[in-house]
Amino acid sequence: MLANILLLLALLTIPSQSTPSVYEEAEAYEVYAAILPSEWPLKEAHAKQLIIRRETTSYEMCLKPEKEFQDKLGPAISAYLELNKKQWLLQPRFSLELPYQFIDSAKVKAIFEHSDWDEYYRLYPKSGGLIDLSAVGFNDDKTVAVVYMGHGCGPLCGGGGFHVLEKVDGKWKPLEWKGSRCYWIS
Repeated sequence: MLANILLLLALLTIPSQSTPSVYEEAEAYEVYAAILPSEWPLKEAHAKQLIIRRETTSYEMCLKPEKEFQDKLGPAISAYLELNKKQWLLQPRFSLELPYQFIDSAKVKAIFEHSDWDEYYRLYPKSGGLIDLSAVGFNDDKTVAVVYMGHGCGPLCGGGGFHVLEKVDGKWKPLEWKGSRCYWIS
């Protein structure tokens, strides 16, 4: 029951619109590929396939960089806020070593309205759960990125938070910065 409540809360964070636009930002898919291998479904659950919600998920912004980092992070945070006012459809452009597939929100809702995580894992074995991603906010020269990633994996199992990355020598790496941030875990 609690898992269903958590899932419904996650669904409520998704902006409502009739037809989401296709998310074509090539650089965003590089950011996703940089963060996914370090996340729980792969690192801890040792997923053999990733199941990713097709529609982007918005999450309330909680990053507050200290003054000395505001100029560096502020534009990417602003871009995140603007982009995530609407929902986007992710495309199969992830460069990952693991197979992945998309599941749309309507199917997620149908699974959990009439069933539970046992049914989900029957349909998606060895997936490590369900992954939610936001659209990626970039600074103007696309060297700093802000993205939300969350996952649900069962009753009292899930987590999420923001990632702040910087492009260094052509690769996206976690950016060291000072300020406040938030995560959730169940």
